[in-house]
Amino acid sequence: MPTKKLPKILEEYCIGCGHCVLACHPKCLKLVDGKSKLVKPEVCDSEGRCVSACPQKAIPHLEDKEY
Repeated sequence: MPTKKLPKILEEYCIGCGHCVLACHPKCLKLVDGKSKLVKPEVCDSEGRCVSACPQKAIPHLEDKEY
């Protein structure tokens, strides 16, 4: 499986505001059941705009993940 830097999403802190979804230019994040989810890891550009967009710090950083 390929590995790349992907957002680490802490669901317990996510309030479903959607700021990360709007900041994600490749559109790999989506709100699912009121929480942010990485739905298309293969298109993530690993730039971290979602990290800086989250007011709750529910996406603290990018981490190496297999997808």
